[in-house]
Formats: sequence, structure tokens, C-alpha cells
Amino acid sequence: MQLSLFDWSPPPPPPAPPRAVRRDEAERSMAAALHVSPDPRRVYALACSHGFDAAAERYGWLSRDAVSRLVSQGRAQTVGTRSERVRRSLTLADEQRVIDAVLELGGILYAAEALGLREDMVRTILRERGVDYPRASGRRQDAAAARARLVAFMARRAA
Repeated sequence: MQLSLFDWSPPPPPPAPPRAVRRDEAERSMAAALHVSPDPRRVYALACSHGFDAAAERYGWLSRDAVSRLVSQGRAQTVGTRSERVRRSLTLADEQRVIDAVLELGGILYAAEALGLREDMVRTILRERGVDYPRASGRRQDAAAARARLVAFMARRAA
């Protein structure tokens, strides 16, 4: 069988190259991957095995305070108690009363005011114990109800 010049057809075009990832998409996914908060248990394990400075160096994009908070959270999740080096005048029973007050009153500020503690101390106790604290609502009715709970709590405590 002979082919003539008119039987010739061009070869099929090559397949289209894969679509290049747009720069903004790539940067967005990379930024999301970079800014994922590390697992507190892994940070705690690294701090126990190699020291706090190694954990701070490993997670260099976080501040030393953030790494310290992650170590505390990891300790709370792994061990369930506070560090032996904590210098605080509260006993473990007092800390449990703080947690109960936060959960009963529905907010950190209310519990701190009722117990006569600083807000950051209450937050630290909750973080060390691994308790997710309730966020008080900003609605006027909810704030009034929380104030009423606070007054009742302080009256019970005084009695």
C-alpha cells in the first residue's frame, strides 16, 4: 500500500504541560504549613530529652514564651501535674479550687476577682492543668448574670 502526499497528517500535539502552581497559592500553603502550632507533647518530650534551649531552637519561629507555654501544656497532657520547679504559694488543693471557681463562674476574670488572685496566675494554673477555660460572653445580659454569680460565690465564700 502506497501513501500519497495527501494521506499524511501531522503528529498529535504534545500533551499540555501541567499547570504551574501560582505563586500566591504556593506561598499560602507554605505559610499555613509553617505556622501550624506544634504538638505540645512533642515539644515537652524534646525539652525533657534535650533541654529547653533545644526546643526553643527547633521551633525558632515561636517566641520563647510560646515554647514555654507549649512545654507546660505538653507536661499537663503527658504527666497531668505541674512542674516541680514551680514557686507558688498555692497548694494543689488550692489550685483545684481555682479551676472549680473558673468553671463555676464561667470566666477567668470573675474567678480571679472572687479568689483574690491575678488573672495571669489563674491562666497559668489552667494551662498547666490542661484545662480549656470558658470564654465569657460579651452580651450585656450574660455579663449581668456572671456578676450575679460572682456576688453569690463571694457571699458563700465569706459565710
